Amino acid sequence: MNIVNVGYDSTNYYILSDGKPRLLVDAGWPGTLPKLQHQCKRMGIALADLKHFLITHYHPDHAGLAQELKRTGCKLILVDLQEAFVPTLRTWMKPEHPYVEIDLQDAVRISLDDSRAFLAQLGIQGQIIHTPGHSDDSVTLVLDDGSAFTGDLPRPDMSEGIALESWQQLRALGVKRIHPGHGPVWSLT
Repeated sequence: MNIVNVGYDSTNYYILSDGKPRLLVDAGWPGTLPKLQHQCKRMGIALADLKHFLITHYHPDHAGLAQELKRTGCKLILVDLQEAFVPTLRTWMKPEHPYVEIDLQDAVRISLDDSRAFLAQLGIQGQIIHTPGHSDDSVTLVLDDGSAFTGDLPRPDMSEGIALESWQQLRALGVKRIHPGHGPVWSLT
């Protein structure tokens, strides 16, 4: 599985691909669809071929573009524990953000327990786990190869309490490479 960072404006967005795009992890700031399209094109990925996306947590830089992206035909994968947090995204928006409210009627709803089977249908070997620490709705995509997409989970050396428990859970799953929401990829030791 190839992992391509199509991020911009200091936030990373990742596309998992095996010759065709399988999944986008996180969707950018409101009103930035042209930037995402440009980054995809720059990396040789046709955004129109992307069928699904996952949000690690519902903050503006990770989920603000969700409804605009859905309008391109891409389906939002909604983890059941995140549903209550989607409406609160509006409270994070500033007046200058051209935010479009997320319509959940056509979201692909999954539970954490069903995530492995669902991802397998997309050709992805892994699972989604709950990793609170940055926010209560934070989830991490963990691939069987040891890659993890952690959103804004604080680094382990800056974690305590529930965030530290999330890192312990990731270590127990054999995570080796961290693809964070901000900054470079790094190794978990």
